[in-house]
Amino acid sequence: MNLVLKKAIRLIVCGVPGRQCSYSTRSRGYEVVIGGGGIMGCSSALFLAQRVQPSSICIVERDPKYQQASTPLSVGSIRQQFSIPANIQLSMYSSEFIRNIATHLQVDDNDPPDVQFIPGSYVFLATAEGEDGLRDNFKVQKDQGAAVELMNPHQLKEKYPWINTEGIVLACRGVRNEGWFDPWLLLSAFKKKVLSMGVHYVTGELSAVAVEDKRVSSVEVTTENGNKEHIGCDHFVNAGGPWASQLALMAGIGDPTHSNKVMRAPLPVKPRRRCVFVIKCPDLITEEFPMLINIDGTYLRKEGVQNTFICGVRTPEHLDHDDLELEVDYSLFDEYAWPSIAHRVPAFESLKLQSAWAGYYDYNTLDQNAIIGRHPVINNLVFANGFSGHGIQQSPAVGRAVSEIVLDGCSHSIDLSRFSFERVVNGQPYKEKNIV
Repeated sequence: MNLVLKKAIRLIVCGVPGRQCSYSTRSRGYEVVIGGGGIMGCSSALFLAQRVQPSSICIVERDPKYQQASTPLSVGSIRQQFSIPANIQLSMYSSEFIRNIATHLQVDDNDPPDVQFIPGSYVFLATAEGEDGLRDNFKVQKDQGAAVELMNPHQLKEKYPWINTEGIVLACRGVRNEGWFDPWLLLSAFKKKVLSMGVHYVTGELSAVAVEDKRVSSVEVTTENGNKEHIGCDHFVNAGGPWASQLALMAGIGDPTHSNKVMRAPLPVKPRRRCVFVIKCPDLITEEFPMLINIDGTYLRKEGVQNTFICGVRTPEHLDHDDLELEVDYSLFDEYAWPSIAHRVPAFESLKLQSAWAGYYDYNTLDQNAIIGRHPVINNLVFANGFSGHGIQQSPAVGRAVSEIVLDGCSHSIDLSRFSFERVVNGQPYKEKNIV
């Protein structure tokens, strides 16, 4: 079944069945309440539940069908090719986790989960202007143990005969540990696993976050019938995806009237729409096709059946606004994506647009990089936000990091100190250069 058909089905199919806590049984508090039941929330719950009583963990999710969640509307790819060591390490761990998903997320005697992982390569292209940056990134990646290689135009053409190397002076290709998978199946496997362990999953809208003595003491959940329930917690994890800044503001983070400068600093995460286009190319028949990243940020990769591909474009700044409706902007394909891919792969001058969908990035407007760690003032509030398009591929490693931050005080498996909220307060971006 191809990706676009799966996504259409997902809009009408309910979330993974399992034991979901009824409100009448939740008079006590929890050790950890997680705001958001998407991939970050479920991954965090998994790793926490491996160390504390699972029933002491509560996930609050307003839409168990995940109709607008980032995860099921993503393209589900994983790569090692980042510019920051910690991002490379996060993806390398997550790649191992996803490739061995049956070991990590097996539920009792059920069939092992299969997220349909397909090994593949990312190929980043560079002109003379971008050559130094690509070489710098390659060195960082190799230093972190990533399996990548540089290719000159001749080697690129030999490997991929269909490509137009005009203007290209260098390419970087992932040799191992990259590929793509079904994002809905990954989220479903996480959710099914944590429910089977005994984590509580509550359906409702987080409508308030109570802060007492610089700690989150409880959250208010509004149910579908309008009832309000209060849930106490020792720790609160913000896994709100594109809407994380709204959860933060409920706790007073980003309140412009607050007397504390740190509290006035908002969580700089906004929903930014990204469109994905499904196309058929009758003139290109090839078994090996990577995730090709053109010099303008347009991406293209094979998807499922023969001659079917998906592509997307880096949205131009003047069109990239917050909170746009999830409606496909077909002008992005006509004016940006198609000319770019047709120039780089001439066979795509002849193609047929099959379908398209739109999803949200949880876009960090400061530096397009993750914010992971405790709030400097509200020290039992932990962020797992702002991944700007690479969250799903890093979610297993981030879930592990969140569990370490909550229970041990810091992330020690991977040093994520540079991802802290302090850089937001101080206005010091920590920019990830390889955003797709």
